[in-house]
Amino acid sequence: MTSTASVRTSESASLVPAQAVRSVGHLALHFRPGEAEIATRFFRLLGARVSEYPNQSSDEPLYIVALDSADPDRADNIIFLFSLKPAQIELERAIGEALGAGTSDEHPALKAFLDHRSRWPESYLHFGLHFAELGELEAAVLRIRTETAADPAFGARVDSIQLLKARGGDGDYAIAKRMAESPVFSGADAFAYGRHAVQVHIRTDLFATGLAMFGSVVELDYVFTGPGRERNPFNWVAP
Repeated sequence: MTSTASVRTSESASLVPAQAVRSVGHLALHFRPGEAEIATRFFRLLGARVSEYPNQSSDEPLYIVALDSADPDRADNIIFLFSLKPAQIELERAIGEALGAGTSDEHPALKAFLDHRSRWPESYLHFGLHFAELGELEAAVLRIRTETAADPAFGARVDSIQLLKARGGDGDYAIAKRMAESPVFSGADAFAYGRHAVQVHIRTDLFATGLAMFGSVVELDYVFTGPGRERNPFNWVAP
């Protein structure tokens, strides 16, 4: 039963101005011990600025990833990247053994989860990075592709890159033209969810957003704006 006090609290919270929260402060991600270089390389390839600091609780450094490399000293829109704790490593080892991960006797539930997530990566735990310019997003994807081809050790850690091109509204031929000319999206067959945006989903185990054994999904986004482009995947849901 919901108390009157809790209802009043909820009603009061709804009156807080939207401007009270202006941005995402930070995410905390983890790399496997000894893999700091390859994990931070991923974010440098995206165009982020990575700074290294001593970590009092580990022999591995702490990294701060400034997503806007032109303005790196903000207190928001950053990622804290540091080594997995031994306790989590041991827990994941126990989970993997119990589920038969990577063996011929893998638990059916684990198989079903991994199969579905491979086909619908965006429907599971992930984080998205928004680009202010489409050209910057395209350049980041091309750098990731080049690195995966040039360095087999890096490439083996990027499981897939899903490209979803933008769909314009009725008569919005400029978006279709831009997609046809794109060095990244011209070959894409699928469209992003909603209109006026491109989306890229990268599956990797270079760092962990939760359990490291399941890898992570990073989404890269760009939204076309202007008259007639007010709706996009982030403010519209299909009926």
